[in-house]
Amino acid sequence: MPHVGPEISEEESQLLSNVIENRNPKTKFKTVGATGPSILVVDDQKLIADTTTEILNQSEFRAVAAYDGKTALRLATEIRPDILLTDVMMPGMNGIDLAIAVSNDQPEITILLFSGQAVTRDLLESARSEGYEFELLLKPIHPEELIQRLKAAPHRWARSGSDSRSEIYPK
Repeated sequence: MPHVGPEISEEESQLLSNVIENRNPKTKFKTVGATGPSILVVDDQKLIADTTTEILNQSEFRAVAAYDGKTALRLATEIRPDILLTDVMMPGMNGIDLAIAVSNDQPEITILLFSGQAVTRDLLESARSEGYEFELLLKPIHPEELIQRLKAAPHRWARSGSDSRSEIYPK
């Protein structure tokens, strides 16, 4: 895949290629036959990211995983998901910085943070002091609870004032 800009790893390149090749151009997101919101799942623990993505894909969502903030930022720009679900404590770009960057680029996106570390609250407070408000889910979270929280989260079509769901999810 031709690439302009900063170098990316072979794994990042393959992930982007797979997403781009399998996406529905109207939704700008990979479709897997599900009708629910599109979700970008970010966690530096690959097993957690992949397992969460698989659970969501089996639960009417359309999810894709990223394993670091830098890759997630690129994917969020490319696929424009309805929801960003990101771990907070990650090497390099942490989840709060990722959430702020994505929020600035896509103010309509729903962002949920999840973490099992107490230091997260300090980072969250820092973001709040800068005017950003993100919901924090505590790890570990049972898959059924995660699914319910995601279904209850406000999505971009809910904020539009009209039912634009048919435009986002064509039949």
